[in-house]
Amino acid sequence: MPRIPREKIDEVQAAADIVEVASDYVGRLKKSGSRYMALCPFHEEDTPSFSLSPEKNLYYCFGCQAGGSIFTLVQEMEGIPFPKAVEQLADRFGVDLPQGSGGGPERSKREPLHHALRFAARFFYHQLTTTEEGERALRYLTEERGLTEKTIKTFGLGYAPGHWDALTNAAESEQIDPETLEEAGLAIARKGESSGYYDRYRGRVVFPIFSRVGRVLGFAGRAFEDAEGPAIGGDFDPPKYINSPETPVYHKKDVLYGLHQAKNALRDDEEALLVEGYTDVIALHQAGLEHAVATCGTALTAEQAKMLGRYAERVTLLYDADEAGTRATLRGMDRVLEAGLGAYAARLPEGRDPDDFVREEGADRFRYFLRKNRQGVAAFRRTQAERDGAFDTPEDRTRTMRAVAESLALVPDEMARENQVRAASDALGMYENLLRNAVEEARSESRHKKRRRQRHAPRPEAPEDGNASNEERAEQREEASAPLPQERNLLRLLLEHGRPMVELILGHMALTEFTDGPARKLAGHFLEMYREGEVAPRRVLEGDFGPELQQLAAAVLTDEHEPSERWRDRDIDVPRLNQEAREAAASSMRLLKLRRVDAELEKAKAAQFQQAPNEETEREAQQRVMRLQQLRQQIQRGAFFDWDGEAAAA
Repeated sequence: MPRIPREKIDEVQAAADIVEVASDYVGRLKKSGSRYMALCPFHEEDTPSFSLSPEKNLYYCFGCQAGGSIFTLVQEMEGIPFPKAVEQLADRFGVDLPQGSGGGPERSKREPLHHALRFAARFFYHQLTTTEEGERALRYLTEERGLTEKTIKTFGLGYAPGHWDALTNAAESEQIDPETLEEAGLAIARKGESSGYYDRYRGRVVFPIFSRVGRVLGFAGRAFEDAEGPAIGGDFDPPKYINSPETPVYHKKDVLYGLHQAKNALRDDEEALLVEGYTDVIALHQAGLEHAVATCGTALTAEQAKMLGRYAERVTLLYDADEAGTRATLRGMDRVLEAGLGAYAARLPEGRDPDDFVREEGADRFRYFLRKNRQGVAAFRRTQAERDGAFDTPEDRTRTMRAVAESLALVPDEMARENQVRAASDALGMYENLLRNAVEEARSESRHKKRRRQRHAPRPEAPEDGNASNEERAEQREEASAPLPQERNLLRLLLEHGRPMVELILGHMALTEFTDGPARKLAGHFLEMYREGEVAPRRVLEGDFGPELQQLAAAVLTDEHEPSERWRDRDIDVPRLNQEAREAAASSMRLLKLRRVDAELEKAKAAQFQQAPNEETEREAQQRVMRLQQLRQQIQRGAFFDWDGEAAAA
């Protein structure tokens, strides 16, 4: 396929907003000076170190050193090649690309599945909203479930026709083969002597399951009264829900239903309302409680809890009031606490679910109910124990208190854990010290189990020598090749100003004056681009020269510390590197050259004492020291700007 023209890539870069795009992946963003900070999506952390620069459309993590352009971010998060990242951003920000551009031979293996799922979602929505057969399903949703046209569109609800192969046939006209439909979880291969495929969803209301960035990953199909479908025969009673199986693009443990629609509300409320059903989520959103999400037919997983932690600070679980719902609530609260979030639960009246409650009594009454009935883990466990008659004897109370201690032991943050202990001791009616000791005992037991597992794990290879391990030697080599502060300044100027700085900096410095490693490589690529006639710094951030230099570029372009906005409010101007570029370049070159000359001076002086004491070698050593000292004076005066290059040789 033809490549995307460079001018179109630049147009997408200019139109796109990295803060908006990143918010799909990182959750809560906090403004800090001219940039935004968030928890890094590439590694686990408790303190935000992921920096976004709207001005430069780049990101950089001070923790794991991941960094690059807005295209790199989409590539990494979506697992797609560069052309597809450009296409995705172009679609999002309204930039038209030439017909047939992008894709290329490296087209993602997952893209055909995404294409099939997108097609299916549009097909089901069209069947619901425009066909005579779909009208029955539409009446069910609007009249029985009370959903508005806007809500149906927001959640992309649809209808699967009651025929064996309605979707399969429609997909064939779009050149989507049945094998792809099967891999996407949309079709099932016939067994026995019959050949071919039939639709997984037939005669059902369909709920698309979106990723947090709005890609269709799978579906749930719900049976409803008055639905028509193919004759099954016998006394077969179809299940209420049919859900997508696990596929290469859909993993239930990583997905929360409604998260795509709930993201903004989660950030605003800093709370997630976790319910069990798809219709519960939809009804709550329609009532204005847009921070509701649901697991996709599974218990809350550690991955889902961590995902919620990127958007909210606390989670309230609203599961069924039966025994199974209570067990799921308690397990879910443990996962929430383990993710470092506040865990609460509320028990709805017997036989009620959030959908019924909010439709019958309204959003205000629902909010009032939550305020009055929301409980922390200790209060919830005690209430359930008392309701079951399991808090009457000393043994019962001990069992409940120990279970609470084991839950609180999961809280990773010490201060949060201490506050949880204080609140729980009141709820349980026990002394703080006793509960605190029980929590520490549970934590100690957990650490002991972890050590036992580690003892049985394969041992790392022994160091090659007795002085340093392989990891230590690698760290030493990396430290030795790390760019110096002056080099970081010079590389930043090259990245920000391109050709003029290549002429200024590399016209007065040799590549050998840069530290051997990434700094020298990056400077060398700028020199190559200059000789080729086009200096394009964007190529570094887009990964043309490899991930190591891409990360280095993002690092040098990102200020770890910025002047406070209050300084600007007081009309105090803090000079920046790019405000006085030539002076900054001259200063950094001077300091770097002095550093190199000082290193040579140390070597020359040491050589005077190491060489054989004869008159000729002593005179040569003295002359070398004198030349270097004179060179040092020239550099201090800035004379190297008129110098013909002998400094590099020295």
